[in-house]
Amino acid sequence: MQGSIGSHSRASGLRRQTDIVFALIVREMTTRYGNKFGGYIWAILDPVLTVGILTLVFSAVTHLPPLGRSFTLFFATGYAVFYMYRSMADQVCSAVEANRALLNYPVVTPFDTILGRIILQTATLYVVTLLLFGSIYLLQPFYLGDLQPILLASLLAITLGAGVGAANIVWFHLSSTYQQIWGIINRPAFMVSGVFFLPDKLPPPFRDYILWNPLVHIVGLFRTGFYPTYRADYVNLWFVGGLAIFSLAFGLFLVWLFDARLREQQ
Repeated sequence: MQGSIGSHSRASGLRRQTDIVFALIVREMTTRYGNKFGGYIWAILDPVLTVGILTLVFSAVTHLPPLGRSFTLFFATGYAVFYMYRSMADQVCSAVEANRALLNYPVVTPFDTILGRIILQTATLYVVTLLLFGSIYLLQPFYLGDLQPILLASLLAITLGAGVGAANIVWFHLSSTYQQIWGIINRPAFMVSGVFFLPDKLPPPFRDYILWNPLVHIVGLFRTGFYPTYRADYVNLWFVGGLAIFSLAFGLFLVWLFDARLREQQ
C-alpha cells in the first residue's frame, strides 16, 4: 500500500515538473521570439550572415576553399556546428537570471529553467540548421554523405554548450570579474575552432596545440558527413565525448550545489 502511494506521489511530482518545464518553454518562446513571424527570422540571421560574409571575403582572396569547391558549403559546415555550441552555452548561462522572478516559487527550480532552455534551443538550432543547409542546397546542390557524423557532432556541440552554460550560471553569479574574463577569453574561440581552416593542414606544433580545443574535433566530425572523402583522422571521439558529458554533469552538479545561492538576488 505504501509502495503504491509512493509511486503515485513520484508520478504526480514528475507530471508537475513536466508541466512547469513546458510552461517555461512557452514563456521563453513568447519573450524571446514574440508573437510575430519576424521574431523567428532573427534566429537564423547569425549563421546566414556569418557564412555569407566569410564566403564573400575568402572567395575574393582565393579560388578554392580548403575542402571541396563551394566556399558557402565549407564555411556553413564549420560555422553551423560552432554556432550550436556557442548559442546553447549563451542561452543556458542566462536561463536562471532570465527566470529569476519565477524562482520565488518553491516548485520552480534552476534545473527547470535550464531544461526548458535546452529543449527550446535544441529545437531552434535544428530548425535553423535545416533551413541554412536547405537554402544552400537550393542555390548550390551538394551531395549529403552520411547523417550519422552530422547528428553525432551536433549532439556533442549541444551537450558541450549546455554543460559550459550550466557551469557559467554559477561562476557568473559568484564573480562578475570571471564573467568579464570569460567574455574576453571566449572571443577568439571562433578563430581557433576550425571554422575556416582544416587542422590537418597546419604544421606542427600548431596542429597539436589546436587539437586541445574540443570544438575542432566537433567541426571536423560534422564536416565528414558532408564530404565523404574527407577522413579527419585527428578527430578523437573519446576526448570530445568524454569532455562533453563531464562538462554537462559538472555544470548541473554546480547548479545543484549552489541552488540556494542562485535563488538570491544579486
